[in-house]
Amino acid sequence: MTVILTFGTGILAGCGTTTSTAARPPALIRITDDLHHTITLTKPATRIVTLEPSNAEIALDLGLKPEIVGTDQTTFQYTPAPWKQQLHGIPNIGPSYPGISVEKIVAAKPNLVIATTGIKGLSSLARFHIPVLVLQPTSVQGIYHDVMLVGRATGKTAQARATVIHMKHQLATIQQVVRRVKTRPTVFYDLGGLYTAGPHTFLNALIDMAGAFNVGARLSTQQYPQVTAEQVVKANPEDILIDPESGTTVSKEEHLAGFSAITAVKTGHVDVIPDSSYVNEPSPALVMGLKELVKMLHPQLKLPTK
Repeated sequence: MTVILTFGTGILAGCGTTTSTAARPPALIRITDDLHHTITLTKPATRIVTLEPSNAEIALDLGLKPEIVGTDQTTFQYTPAPWKQQLHGIPNIGPSYPGISVEKIVAAKPNLVIATTGIKGLSSLARFHIPVLVLQPTSVQGIYHDVMLVGRATGKTAQARATVIHMKHQLATIQQVVRRVKTRPTVFYDLGGLYTAGPHTFLNALIDMAGAFNVGARLSTQQYPQVTAEQVVKANPEDILIDPESGTTVSKEEHLAGFSAITAVKTGHVDVIPDSSYVNEPSPALVMGLKELVKMLHPQLKLPTK
């Protein structure tokens, strides 16, 4: 503790000195994001721009709607309920892909942008001294970590911790039910054009938690590889799941070269995911995503309603 001796000018003469504690400057907030970049904030962010639905969902779950001064078109397009209803009144700063509108973000005067990888133009924000927190979790644990990062950056650490605890409880409850299954089917998840989830992705972890084996993790060492029809045929998955946003239909999938020989096609286990926004977003939405996967892969199981 720093103590400053102050000579009393407004005190009776001869009273000597009095002591007071110097006001300390607020501690800097230093956060290392998923790209291992460190950002420094002088105080919790109070004006936030979120890019990507998952980041908006995290911010909204932490009660940060009043602090969100802008979000991108993708968020308005793909964010599922119940977060979608909360987007009302938040300014739309336009698309983020292939690149952001630097002018619109600067005009929103944020003191934090929460983004993800693959968005062009983020480096331009450094010229305007706007810190960018990039989230790209590769596991469910990584999602918990990122929720806590957003909490630290915005002064919502307690809310972030409560959100993580709630997510863990919900996922554990679902997994207790999943443990009843005696067999784990092999699954191919077509994100479109035979792109799929590979190893070291939260989607791979989610499929595992749903009581299945993700064949995509065996077909490549890349996180999101594009595989060939021949590779999928050779893997012979028992279930094929299709992202509805991919433009692919069950009929198109079943008629890909060689797919008629796949067990999933023979048994009628080629299905479109009802709402892939729950499955694809590394956010609190993954709880509902896990429920969707379990219902599709193990329809005999009775899941908790809450």
